[in-house]
Parts: sequence; structure tokens; C-alpha cells
Amino acid sequence: MVEYEYAKALFDLAVEEKKTEVFLNYLNTVLDVTSTNREFFKLLASPLVGVEEKIQVVHKVFYALDKTFIEFLCMLVQNNRFAQIEQITAEYNQLLNDYNSILHIEVISSELLTKSRLNDVIHSLEQRYPNKKLNVKNTVNPKILSGLQVICNGQSLDISLKNRLTKLKNSL
Repeated sequence: MVEYEYAKALFDLAVEEKKTEVFLNYLNTVLDVTSTNREFFKLLASPLVGVEEKIQVVHKVFYALDKTFIEFLCMLVQNNRFAQIEQITAEYNQLLNDYNSILHIEVISSELLTKSRLNDVIHSLEQRYPNKKLNVKNTVNPKILSGLQVICNGQSLDISLKNRLTKLKNSL
């Protein structure tokens, strides 16, 4: 995946320069600019606009950012990869989470969990992932009858009543 390669190259530079969080903030700034000004994004992603003109625009718009980061953006423009900035940012964010041993977990329940119940779930997850810093978010989905659905690293652990009933039905 080419987005990963670009994100990894930027991340390696960020680690070397001790600017991992700074570069993430810069990536998010670029996303903010491109999402609020779609014409700007179209200009940088367009094959009809010359590379030199795009690079000048990048320097003018992002002049206040770190020079290394601006050169990274220019490299994206030169290689016709600026259109993948959103995916590159997502990959970079994942690399940073891995680097900092942060694990994002979503706990889905039929209603908002009490503080005590959420702490029990977090304690259980801490035992399952002992060397990780957990970032746990509780969301509500009324379609879950009872129990929980835990989503972590793209994997789902479904311990809801609906899932148990479905399994029981399929076994009959």
C-alpha cells in the first residue's frame, strides 16, 4: 500500500527529528485546509496543473510549517500522491499509536455504561492488552439487546445477547 510507505517515510523523519506529534498536527492541518477548501484540494490533485505551480502554492499556503514537512508535501505533489493525503494521515496516525503503544477500543452497548461498569470493562481489557495504553470509547447502539460489542484493531468481540441468541438459533 503506497499510502503506508509515504506515512512510514514521514514518520521515520518525525522520529528522527523528535516531531512525531508535531507532524501529526501538521497532517491534520492540511486535512482541515483541504476539506474546507475543496478547490485548493482539486488544484493540488489535478493532473492539469503543472507541478512547479503546485509546489509554489504549497510553499505559499503552508509557509509557517516545518521545512521538512513542507518538503514532504512537495514530494507528494511531485509524485502525484497528494490526493491520498487522507489515507496517508490515517496510516501515520496508526504508526504513531503503535509507536506510543496506544490501542483505541470502542465498547458498544445498548445504553451508556455506568462509570463502574466501564471501569470493569477497562480493567478486563487491560489484562488482555497488558503493555498497551488503552483509549476506550463507549458508544451506544440501541439495537444491541444486552451485553457488549468490543471493537479493537478492526476485530470485533461480540458478547451481546443478540449475538448469543443468533448462535443458539444456528446451532439448533
